[in-house]
Amino acid sequence: MTGASDTLPLDRDGSDFTGKCLDGANFSDRLIKRAKFDRASMRRTNLTRAEFQDCTFIGACLDGADMSRTIFENCDFAQATLTNANVQEAVFRSTTVLGYANKKTTFRQAKTNFDGATLDGSNFNRARLIAATLHNVKASNVDFSHCDLRNSTFDGTSFDDVNFSGAKLQDANFAKCPDARNHLPAYAQMIAKFVQPISAAKLESVLASHLNWLDTEGVQGERLNLQGFDLTGQIFDGYDFSGTDFRGARLDRASIKKVRLVAADLREASMIGTNFTGSDLRGAMLSTNALRKAILSHTQIDESAQPKAIDVTVMDRAFQATMPPQ
Repeated sequence: MTGASDTLPLDRDGSDFTGKCLDGANFSDRLIKRAKFDRASMRRTNLTRAEFQDCTFIGACLDGADMSRTIFENCDFAQATLTNANVQEAVFRSTTVLGYANKKTTFRQAKTNFDGATLDGSNFNRARLIAATLHNVKASNVDFSHCDLRNSTFDGTSFDDVNFSGAKLQDANFAKCPDARNHLPAYAQMIAKFVQPISAAKLESVLASHLNWLDTEGVQGERLNLQGFDLTGQIFDGYDFSGTDFRGARLDRASIKKVRLVAADLREASMIGTNFTGSDLRGAMLSTNALRKAILSHTQIDESAQPKAIDVTVMDRAFQATMPPQ
């Protein structure tokens, strides 16, 4: 297309662009109602800040389109492609987004950016959203069933009535979504990522702030929150982690000997080979199953949380071999 969007008949509702070439067109800041863009070529189109109501984009090609801060209300993107499109801060309300009915449809190198988008009521069934970023996304009543979300990143996204059944979630990162485990299918717990790394400098800083919080009884400093962090193999011997939030953290093979963990929250934390020798876990919130491969020799722990029918002083040989020298 060589002309600008000013030449397009958008001064009335119900414009029909079915099958037309609109590559590079400028639709920014427009209000467009009941228009048809089915099978249209819209590569690199500028849709920024536009509002589309009751429009169809069935089978349209929006590769490389700029859709930042665009609002789509009750629109249909079935079988459309958005390869490398910028969907930052876009809003999709009651919208069928990339709802593929044809399994042969390809969507390579997606990397679509949904930062700040609203996806309420949208349908991503069978969509290919590999390596997509969904940061601070509002996702209520969204269908991600059988969606390909491998290597995608969810950061600060809240999930309410979201369907992930059959979705491909290998290496999808949910580290910064505290409630993700409650909404994902069981198999996702084994293949998705729920922890995030933390630098030595950052860890030292938050630990110092926590100790200050304890010493001043909460007047100064800040209660330690290590929710969702990867602390594998770290050495914390002698620390006071009273009241610390470890929910969903990875503490595998960490040395946490002679440590105060009074009233700490260790729910859903991974504790494979974690050495709690001589530590105080009274009042801590934790999973009995998670403790079964931890070292609990001479540990103070509530009777109700004590694992039954296991030798808590001996761990599996496979984990023993990976432990640092004592």
